[in-house]
Amino acid sequence: MRRAISLAMVVILSVLLVGCAMGAPAPLAPEAMERSVEVPLDVAAEAPPPMPAATPAPYGGAEDLVSNRMIVRTASLSLVVEDTEESLEAIENLSSELQGYISDLRTWRVNEQLAASVTLRVPAESFDEARERIKDLATELENENVSGQDVTEEYVDLEARLNNLEVAEEELLELLASAQETHRDADSILAIYGEITNVRQQIEQIQGRRQYLENVSSLATLTINLTPEEVEEPVVEAGWEPMRQARDALRTLVNVLKALVDLLIWVVLFFLPVAAVLSVPFVLAWLGWYLWRRRRRRSKAS
Repeated sequence: MRRAISLAMVVILSVLLVGCAMGAPAPLAPEAMERSVEVPLDVAAEAPPPMPAATPAPYGGAEDLVSNRMIVRTASLSLVVEDTEESLEAIENLSSELQGYISDLRTWRVNEQLAASVTLRVPAESFDEARERIKDLATELENENVSGQDVTEEYVDLEARLNNLEVAEEELLELLASAQETHRDADSILAIYGEITNVRQQIEQIQGRRQYLENVSSLATLTINLTPEEVEEPVVEAGWEPMRQARDALRTLVNVLKALVDLLIWVVLFFLPVAAVLSVPFVLAWLGWYLWRRRRRRSKAS
């Protein structure tokens, strides 16, 4: 196991030298970087020499990215329109014309009228044209917010990190092949394979982030809120039926009178008899006390 750790340390030191030459760190596993192991001379002699730093930029080159900035452009617009359905149709036609697409659409009702929120993705070079043509649909522009985020530096940094990791992966693969040819013990091969797996995971994460930045910078995002114009309410609402209202009022009056009569019946036939029965003991007690007090007064008087 000590021999396997030594092999891993040689590879890590090689990757660190390559990272220093390129001006970017080599993000290998932190656990391996923190180890402090004395490397035997025979193992160090068998390790392959560091590979020269590769030139970055499979996406047109880092210098091209600096000259052509990667900007994530977004806009939010709130429009008042005459007809929401016609505006939605116009936005859909615009997305097809500019080779974009609608990524989200929500609709709801406001005073029986249709309102909507649309998220539109269009090529970045068509961002300004799409924004101006969408504003032409409005009778009133309530709000507009435009923003841009420069991700060029992050993208170039990802390129440098990716190159370092690919160099490390190639060296680890060569070391694994050498270990298999010389019939090293299983622990040594597993240790090298674990480092290869760790480096491959980091490469896939960076590739995913790089692809995401390419996507969001190549397609701009516009969020459009569509609100219909307010319509003046008529003096008399449509569907007003005075006779039906009169019938409802009379029906409510009859129901109230019925409730009062029902309450009176319950009071006379239920609550009063119950109260009379419950008051009998109190009445007898009071009558007894009254007679006792009267007799006592008579005895004092005599």
